[in-house]
Formats: sequence, structure tokens, C-alpha cells
Amino acid sequence: MDKEDLILFLPPFLWGWTFIIVKNGVSNYDPLSFIFIRFLFSIIFLIPLIYYFKVKITKNVFLKGFTLGFFLFFAYLFQTIGLKYTSPSNSAFITSISIIITPFFNFFISKTKIKIQTFFAIILCLIGLYFLFGGDFQKINIGDILTFICAIFWALHISFIGHFSLSEESLASLFVQFWVVYLFSSISILLTNKTILPIPKNSLLGSFIVAIFATIFPFYIQIKHQTKENTIKTAFIFSTEPIFANLLEVIFLGPIYTIINYFGMILIFFSSLIAQRD
Repeated sequence: MDKEDLILFLPPFLWGWTFIIVKNGVSNYDPLSFIFIRFLFSIIFLIPLIYYFKVKITKNVFLKGFTLGFFLFFAYLFQTIGLKYTSPSNSAFITSISIIITPFFNFFISKTKIKIQTFFAIILCLIGLYFLFGGDFQKINIGDILTFICAIFWALHISFIGHFSLSEESLASLFVQFWVVYLFSSISILLTNKTILPIPKNSLLGSFIVAIFATIFPFYIQIKHQTKENTIKTAFIFSTEPIFANLLEVIFLGPIYTIINYFGMILIFFSSLIAQRD
């Protein structure tokens, strides 16, 4: 494992430990408004860097960033709303299904061949989901379904980042993406008559923390170090996100799962490993 691979482990770690923060942030605050505040902070923090490095946003970068921002908005929309109704660990593990979906999008987007073991991984993943919900799919709630939709958009986001190979345009692309998410969340708030103010202290602090540690840092690292050639490997590395989320949930909230549930989580993780094997 080289240095590039090790660096790519940082985003899933940062995303994993912030699931609890996001869930707490939307416990008494509208998810759309939380996304709005989160990306407003992200843009504010990025502006000095854009100015300092004299970043130029070309038409090509804008179009790529807009595409990625579109997928990013819907990924966060469904994940954030889903977190109101499901646990941080469930959200993280269901989101990790994007690792299984990514090879299929990669096939159509970047003409990357789908491996035979990917189909086996899908079966294993479905079995894992069965045990994650205690062998009873009636326990699936609306939050779990919304998170699954989120996983589809995450897979598209990962696939297109690799396809575009934006390493040299990382800051510019990131800035455009954040503006798109901010714009879409603003429009959504207006259309749904949601209110931004007043902002609860836990939501304000939570959005501030995730803007820095779960938005700017991890996405910059991903765009900087993910290429068309290592997209599948990146997807596998990102499958460690639910492991970090679960460990921190146990530390801060205590154990809430049975052995059967943990067995399901293990199967989902290994399905991701199988899908990405060379």
C-alpha cells in the first residue's frame, strides 16, 4: 500500500466520525437548512484559499464541477434527511453500498470492465443487509430507504470524479461543487417554505465542524488523489467509513446492535472487499 492509498483513508475516517454530529445537528433542525448552513460555511472557508492561490474557474472546470455538485447535493439531501430516522451506523453501512454500485457506473462512464466477483459481492451485500436488519426487512424504515438512494448518488459522484481526473483543478472544482450544493439547497428551502432561523446551537456548531472536517478536507483529498485508474480502489478504501462510524457510535452512544446485526455489517464490508479485488 503506497502513500496515495494511505492518504485516501483520511476521508472515510473524517466522514465516519461526523455521522453522529450530523444526526445530532438535524435532531431539532430541518435537514435542508442544515445542508444550507454547512455549505455556506464551506464556501466562506474556501474563499481565502481561492484568492490566495489565484484559482481560475474555466468553463470546462465549471461544467465538471456543476455535474459533481448536482450528484453531491442529492447524496447529502437523502443522507441528511435519512439520518433523522435511522442510526448513524445504519446510515454509514447502507451508504457503503455505493461501493458495490460504483463498478456498474464506471462501466458506462469510463468503460471500465465489470469483474465477475462483483456479482457475487452484490449477493453477499444483500445477505449482509438482511442480517443488519435482524433478518426482518419490516424493520427497514424510511430513513434506510432514503439512505439507499443516497448511495446511488454517491456512486455517481465517485465515478465521475475518477472520470474527470481533476487533480490539477481540485480547488476550483471543489469551489464550484460547493456553490452548486449551496444554490440547490437555497432553492429547495424557498420552494418548501422552510425556515433557516433561528438556528439551534447544536446545529450551528455541528454544521461548522462538518464544513471543515467532513466537507472541505475530505473532498479536497479525494479530488486531488483520485484518478480514473484508481477509482475502484478508492471506492474500496471508502468502504471503511461505516467501520469508523460504528466504532465512534459505540464509544459515544453505547452498543445498540446484536451479534446478528454486526454479522450483517461484516458481510457488507467483505462484499465491498470482494467487489474491488484485482
